[in-house]
Amino acid sequence: MMRVALATALVAMTVTASTVAARAEAESIDSLQGQFAFNWHTEPAKTRCAEVKGELLSLLKSDAFQCNMQVITNTASGEPARVCTQTGDGAEYLIFQTQKACEDERLTQASNSEE
Repeated sequence: MMRVALATALVAMTVTASTVAARAEAESIDSLQGQFAFNWHTEPAKTRCAEVKGELLSLLKSDAFQCNMQVITNTASGEPARVCTQTGDGAEYLIFQTQKACEDERLTQASNSEE
């Protein structure tokens, strides 16, 4: 009887932990709202930084994307960013705190890609 109660408690704790982790991830992606991003897999000179909101935010939250909420600093401009990658070989968005930081990165990449 005690083993059954212990097993039931363990299952309940596992489900609760999974739910909390999923909510934390969703909340973390929501924290990107109001920041600025561009898909660096496209030609940087032909793309623009877009505010993360509405349709773009929904896209990044979808199962089609995995977002790494850890800040990276190895961008071309040195600006700190987060990365959301489309599963497979699709888009990869660099996400910056400000529009200026996003534009600095995009323009740096564009100038580095010129021949």
